[in-house]
Amino acid sequence: MSNPYTGLVTSALRKSQLLSTSHYDSPLHRLALEEGALLQLWKAYRAFLAELSQQLQLGFEAESLQVIGDSLQSQGRASSEVRELQLLLSEPESWLSAMLCAWKQLLQLSLAEEVQGQENLIPTQNIAGPRPVTLSLEVLLEWHASLSELVRRQRTNLEEC
Repeated sequence: MSNPYTGLVTSALRKSQLLSTSHYDSPLHRLALEEGALLQLWKAYRAFLAELSQQLQLGFEAESLQVIGDSLQSQGRASSEVRELQLLLSEPESWLSAMLCAWKQLLQLSLAEEVQGQENLIPTQNIAGPRPVTLSLEVLLEWHASLSELVRRQRTNLEEC
């Protein structure tokens, strides 16, 4: 049975790689490449969760790993692939935690840019939250390699089952 999400994962990973290895002419151009590569990594991760949901025959497109885990638990099932992802997310220093933290930071900055210019707003900063992730094309390539390897390994594992 063909999985409709497999191509989406592969495409987003390839786009991320292309953006991360592109040449840039200015700091703004580099920032745009970094943000674009991060977007594609996030899309690849989300598509991989949907691919995993399909492989596990959950009957829906999961929007988070938590939803997949909860669904499996409610059915009395377990998955080593889901467990591996859960362990990565539980470790704050893991590449996956850092990538998703960077994605959240990017969204917060985007929201802050929208709010900027509105009057009578008090700026706030969450000093207790996770430390900010500094994007670089090198870090994005490391995340790309890690996500690609995870996807390859888990696909192989699922095919053997």
